[in-house]
Amino acid sequence: MDSGAGTKDFSSRQENLLMAMVDEFISTAQPVGSRQIAKHYQLGVKAATVRSLMTELEQDGYLSRPHASAGRVPTEKAFRCYVDRVLPHHQIGFRDRAQIELHYSGHRTMSDLDEVMRQTSRLLALLTGQAAMVMAPRVEARALERVNFIRIRERQVMAIFVVSAGASQSRMVEPERDHSQDELDRMARYLNDSLRGRTLDQARAWITQQLGEERARYDRFVREALWLGGAVATSPKAVELYVDGGAHASEQPEFSDHRKLRELFRALEDKTALLDLLERSIGRSGPTVSIGTENYDARLADFSVVAASYVNEKTPPGSVAVLGPLRMDYQRVISLVDYTARALSRLLDD
Repeated sequence: MDSGAGTKDFSSRQENLLMAMVDEFISTAQPVGSRQIAKHYQLGVKAATVRSLMTELEQDGYLSRPHASAGRVPTEKAFRCYVDRVLPHHQIGFRDRAQIELHYSGHRTMSDLDEVMRQTSRLLALLTGQAAMVMAPRVEARALERVNFIRIRERQVMAIFVVSAGASQSRMVEPERDHSQDELDRMARYLNDSLRGRTLDQARAWITQQLGEERARYDRFVREALWLGGAVATSPKAVELYVDGGAHASEQPEFSDHRKLRELFRALEDKTALLDLLERSIGRSGPTVSIGTENYDARLADFSVVAASYVNEKTPPGSVAVLGPLRMDYQRVISLVDYTARALSRLLDD
């Protein structure tokens, strides 16, 4: 994601000018001219030198000129260079930090993890003015709280695994013979004694191991309890992705172009591409930024994504992210995404 491939060694004057060009373009969303830069930024060089340096940066692929008489705009290559220089030094502002802390102070418990994830995407969308995404932890990797078997009718059982924060995974199964509710309750107690506190992934591995043991071959009760448990433990549930802020993002100047606006909403609707992108950010240290064609999916080639993973001892990693145009306020968005991920991790630890 955040590879600096393709950048070059700059003179200090070139680097300062490029950073100023990107800052000005982020601020105005308009091509930037040499007089504009010389007027607004103290670069210690004359306007003629600024024009000469801009020409050098254009020749090296960091700036482009949309029209013959217009100023220049940063290219994807310039944004990568800019991000590589601001990423190690990002720092969240007091007001942004206070808003995030205030938001999570209203969630003292994790009784409804899905609602916390939904509200987190809404918070990031409001703070950034961009589309925000939160990938919830996989159900299979959360700690198991209890197993329930409910007799529906003859030879039909609803098998339910309830995991942390109230999430559950269930499946309707048809055992080889009919069971009374009392038998099903005994089977559930047997599995609860052995599986409580394990993740569903760990439960699946334990059940598979036990089914291969000699006891399961000779004890019908154990074998049938393991079979019922295995039926639901091996049914993975789709990862939940919460997306908010499409309307906010559409107000950015880039999306006054109807074609780009359609691309934005198609990107937000295609959760497969978004999930793949967020999963790649899991486990990385700190925030990651993928710009334009650095995104692994061609459908995201016109966008930048800032992502950061959250994690704690009890809950597996998930990820929070912001998707927006290449002309993004990277310094603020990176700090917001990073701090939100860390605040969410602290909440999950409580």
